[in-house]
Amino acid sequence: MTERRFGALTGRAPGASDAPFLAALYLATRPDLGALPVPRSVIEGIARHQQQLQLEDYARRYPSAETWLLADGAHAVGRVVLNWTDDMLRVVDLAVAQPMRRRGVARTVLVALQAACLGQRAMTLRVRAENGAARALYAACGFAVVQDDGAALELGWR
Repeated sequence: MTERRFGALTGRAPGASDAPFLAALYLATRPDLGALPVPRSVIEGIARHQQQLQLEDYARRYPSAETWLLADGAHAVGRVVLNWTDDMLRVVDLAVAQPMRRRGVARTVLVALQAACLGQRAMTLRVRAENGAARALYAACGFAVVQDDGAALELGWR
């Protein structure tokens, strides 16, 4: 696992020097933390702890998952975590840096993954119910609701 193409984007394994970008990316995906009435340093500490718990959870549930730092040229733009099986691709996590949102980064990744799966694998992912922008993107890419637990939707594409 050294490098992977996602359309016009490049994926590479994240390294230690990517930790600040990944910490900021995680915090940007957690608007609930930003709403806490505490100092920014406390929010960042909570986010670091929860980010570590997330990584441990992914490692436990998806031990063979691949994590890719997404880059457009030399600039990191996001991260995707993928779990491949013989008949399924689980998009465990897809996050795009705030300045790059609404610029086609997630769509580029999804379209590339769909091309890699075409005729061989189904794709699944999960999205928070209140994330309207992501839900619209996934619907436009052909994903359909498989399960709705109120807080999150399980989506599938074949």
